[in-house]
Formats: sequence, structure tokens, C-alpha cells
Amino acid sequence: MASTKQSVARSLCFFSDINGFVGISEQLTAGAVVNLLNSYFGIVAKVIHAHKGVIDKYIGDAVMAFWIPPFSAGDDHATDACLAALALQAAITEFCVQLTEITGMRRNPPKLAVRMGIATGEAVVGTIGSESARSYTVIGDTVNLASRLEGLAKVYGNSMIVSEETYRLVQHLIETRELDLVTVSGKTEPVRIYELMSRIGELGEEQNELRGVFADGLVAYRQREWDKAEGQFEKCLRAAPDDGPSHLFLERIALFRSAPPQADWDGVWRHSEK
Repeated sequence: MASTKQSVARSLCFFSDINGFVGISEQLTAGAVVNLLNSYFGIVAKVIHAHKGVIDKYIGDAVMAFWIPPFSAGDDHATDACLAALALQAAITEFCVQLTEITGMRRNPPKLAVRMGIATGEAVVGTIGSESARSYTVIGDTVNLASRLEGLAKVYGNSMIVSEETYRLVQHLIETRELDLVTVSGKTEPVRIYELMSRIGELGEEQNELRGVFADGLVAYRQREWDKAEGQFEKCLRAAPDDGPSHLFLERIALFRSAPPQADWDGVWRHSEK
């Protein structure tokens, strides 16, 4: 019997998914879908490898990757992964220009929007599987959290969500926006989540102002000052009409006006869907 080796290591886990890929694939021939995915995965792999990450697997149009020593030393794994996510978004924007040629669609080629979830923590790392099929992978709560955060990106209407632990490690190098305090499916402990925005110092003036106004709205929301919170989130939308988190909080405020939270409400939003 072949031996297997696993160890517990501090790591970073990454999941990404193409938004609405089922709908996109319905517009394409089978050959065009394969061309699209192969080209896309090539870009993802190039960016992740360039930032010291390890591709774990492709699941449909989703990608799982991780950062661990010795490939990414110490706590640098968080910075490496967040820089990879930002670089990947830029690469996808360039990639979209090529979609007409890749898919063969001369009119109305598909638009790709990619969601990403990133979480830091301990994970079991090693060769795992059966006698006939093994893979070098990571498993554990950190993996599950990264997967859940990728799913939440759809709920909040943005592209990149990182956990609080990741935020703590990258805040001196990466611009972020606090989004919410949540529990995710399968977990009871709340986690503070952040939107990944840009490298430090590269955030545009409008985005920076949006972040400040949103933060004020978040404080008012947690203090149940619905009028003030509503005004701040509406101000966000006047500056950025497509800001998903602001739309989401306005919907919640409307809900709480008709059904106020209990007296011991802690500001945590509990997500039950994966």
C-alpha cells in the first residue's frame, strides 16, 4: 500500500466562478464552449502560477487554488493571492476583447464576469485519495469558507470577497471595503467580509469616496438608524448606480422597517445558501 502524507499548515484558499456560465454556454456550440474554457483556464493558470499559487482543480467553469509554504513563504500567501485576484480581473478584461474570435460569435459575444472568494486559515495539506487516484490538495474549514465567499460575491453583486483574516494580512498593501458581518452556510461563528478593490494607492477618487460613504451607512445600519443608513446607501448609488452592496442594504433596511430585528440583534446577517 502506498503511503500518504498530510500536514496541517497555514494556507490561503481561492475559489472562482464565471457568473452565469450556464446561460453563456447555452448560446454556444460545444466546440465553442471548450475553446472558451480552455482559453480562460489558460489565463487563470498563468496568473495564479505567476503569483506563487497552486491550481488544485477545475470544476466545470470554477477554479480552486491554494497558497502554502514553501511556494509562498510565511504570511505572504495572502498578499500573493490578492495580487493574483486583482491581476486576474485585469486579464479577464483584456480577454473579453478576444471573445468574438474565440467563440465565433460575430454579434453579441458573451460577457464574462468572474467571482472570487479568498480565505486564510489552517488546512490539511497533502496527497489525498484512493489507491488508484490521488491528488495534492487542501481540505478543511478554510477551503469551505473560501467557497462560500465566492458564492456570496453573487449575493453582494461584486467580484472579489476576502475573509477578515486575509484582510488583516494585506491591509497595508491592498485597498478593501468592509462589506458585512455574516455567518455562512454550515458555520455558526460570524466572519467579517471585505471587498478586494485595488493595490494600495491605486484606488480612484470616486471609489475612495464611495467606500467612505458606504462605511458610514454600515455604521448607521448596525445602530438601527434606518433613515441615516438609507440616506448613505442612496448617496452611494447616486455616485455608482450599479453598486451591488448598496442595493442589498437598501433592501434589508426596507425589510427591517416592516419587520424590525429583535432587541438583541447583533448586526450579523445569516446566509443559509451555499
